[in-house]
Amino acid sequence: MTAPVKRNQQIEITIEDLAFGGQGLTRIGDFVIFFQRAGIPGQQVQARIKRIKGNYAEAVIEAVLAKSPFEIEAPCPYFRDCGGCRFQNLPYERQTGYLAQQVAGLYRHLGGFENVPIDPLIPAGEPLRYRNKMEFAFSDKRWLVKDDDLSRPTDFALGLRTPDNFYKAIDIDDCLIASPETAIIIPLVRDFAREHGLKPYNFKNHTGYLRHLMVRKGVATDQLMINFITAGDTPELLRPLAQILTERLPNIASIVNTVSYSVSGTTSGEKTRRLAGQDYITDKIGDLTFKISPESFFQTNTRMAKILYDIVKQLARPQSHQVIWDLYCGAGSITLYLARECREVIGLEVIVSAIADARENARINKINNATFIHFDLEKQIRTDAAALENLPKPDIIIADPPRGGLTPALIAAVRTFQPAQIIYVSCNPASQVRDLKDLTAENSYRITAVRPVDMFPHTPHIEVVAALERL
Repeated sequence: MTAPVKRNQQIEITIEDLAFGGQGLTRIGDFVIFFQRAGIPGQQVQARIKRIKGNYAEAVIEAVLAKSPFEIEAPCPYFRDCGGCRFQNLPYERQTGYLAQQVAGLYRHLGGFENVPIDPLIPAGEPLRYRNKMEFAFSDKRWLVKDDDLSRPTDFALGLRTPDNFYKAIDIDDCLIASPETAIIIPLVRDFAREHGLKPYNFKNHTGYLRHLMVRKGVATDQLMINFITAGDTPELLRPLAQILTERLPNIASIVNTVSYSVSGTTSGEKTRRLAGQDYITDKIGDLTFKISPESFFQTNTRMAKILYDIVKQLARPQSHQVIWDLYCGAGSITLYLARECREVIGLEVIVSAIADARENARINKINNATFIHFDLEKQIRTDAAALENLPKPDIIIADPPRGGLTPALIAAVRTFQPAQIIYVSCNPASQVRDLKDLTAENSYRITAVRPVDMFPHTPHIEVVAALERL
């Protein structure tokens, strides 16, 4: 196919649709143009063709010439620069409509699953203030936004990194998808750091002290955790700030300092020190209580996690005589949610601290039929799959892998174990569909249900639960 556009060509065109991943798109005949990280259907834009690849091109929007008829005013003042909540300028019901279309398109076109039943998408009950964990970045280079307050210093920022420059951060006062206390914590921490000369970390030169600020909240318990990720082990610099924070916010249950010597942007570290309160918070999903330490994985949308886990339980239909395996179990939240419905649950996870958290959560909830095993499902499965043969054979396998999905070796192992049911939970339906093609090959399994759940409003991400049964 001869491309109807050329590289670096300027074009004026109307965006027609949203592709999976959040890119706007339009078509010229059979040729597709994707608009990187921007654009909503109905906008007329001026764009520059950045690259051409076969039957499609990628373009950068340089100006919006006319608003979309669907467009609304985004509630966040940082919306245009942040890039996190990409669709705040679309009504929420339209966001979920596009997400549902994308899931259906992936299953039918990428997977070839023409007759698979796809249930209506379940929307989030609260599209704002839904995240129970946010990580904010310190930077010694402030990204200047339109109409920015130039009285603020340009060599200090606390907020979110711009997608256009990893080394710079947008200096913010609040984040509308984070807990309401964020509007108090961010300005207070920024003012203290500037007044006391606590320097932001520079990821190019590897100088400075303050790397990240993490805020976690137990939605059901109202407990707050604040974690300062720093490049040095000097907690005495932060203790006065911890005192100020606890006086201002009585629901703070934990303030800690994670020390990281890594040159990467990780929020994990070599050691964590307690500055005030305890070194964990708790939250609840259903009637289960979960202990959350600084590096624990926990679903970022607590309210929707309850709905997600109820779907898993409903589709799995566990019975009292059955054994369930939970692959990539994390801190054991899904594992423990199903434990009382079956004879035994076994959680497999590579992260040692997550296994420790899972075992502690089982103890807290007085669940005695849950076993958690440290096992690398991506590497160890290739060399030591026989170690799993000593475990009770699974009647049901729950898989909730990272965005990359299941490896071919793990898919082969799952097929070997021959569970009667597989429940596949994924935050990346593209990799999920790829894996489902392998799991259903040779008429071994069939898909009985697909249920999308919006865990991440205003973003291009969607959680999808797929149920399979053995033929």
